[in-house]
Amino acid sequence: AHKHTQETPEGRCSSASKCAMAPPPHENETSRSVAISSSDMNRSESAPATPVKTVDVQTAAAPDVGVTAVDVQTAAAPAVGVTTVDVQTAATPAVDTKTVATPAVEVTTVDVQTAAREQQDGMMYLDVRTEEEMGKGHIGGSLNVPYFFVTPQGTREKNPRFVEQVASLFSTDQHILVGCQSGKRSELACIDLLAAGFMNVKNVGGGYAAWLHNGLPVTVAVPTPPPTPESAAAI
Repeated sequence: AHKHTQETPEGRCSSASKCAMAPPPHENETSRSVAISSSDMNRSESAPATPVKTVDVQTAAAPDVGVTAVDVQTAAAPAVGVTTVDVQTAATPAVDTKTVATPAVEVTTVDVQTAAREQQDGMMYLDVRTEEEMGKGHIGGSLNVPYFFVTPQGTREKNPRFVEQVASLFSTDQHILVGCQSGKRSELACIDLLAAGFMNVKNVGGGYAAWLHNGLPVTVAVPTPPPTPESAAAI
């Protein structure tokens, strides 16, 4: 029996059966590539679809919590409200010294017409002008205790014994009209008397000037004649 051989471009085959069964080399490579691709596809389909987020090194090192960055001074500041004052403000007293020095009293002021009627009804009249002013004219029946003295330099000084001298003439419950030339000194005098315990003092508004302006009766001191040489020698 004769064995049939067939030549192919790739070479000779030992038998016809072997030639028929053996696939060309390029067909085997193609099948293997298809099989590998199918395997890769199966692996790709079975992998979970997990999203991947790419970050840099600095971002990855940062903590995942909210952190507020503060400087050293802010971190050292206390968590309570602190009011800062300067030295002068801290040393300043919380009260006004003028307000403390002023007595909390209320002075009752009456006009000269009312004062004249009340004097006729028996109220005493206290004139707080100087002796020189009294000598030029005064209200009849009034008593004089100066609230101020005039110094030789022409300035006024408060009478340090004013309250004491008034207390020697009047009782603290007696009703007293207090007047001066215009009503300013008499108001100050009323403040002192009220603070000292005098309960019924009234300021005469406008004073002696308003008394004259309203035509109310006054007493004018009669000028004394100049002294004679004999009387002067006697003095």
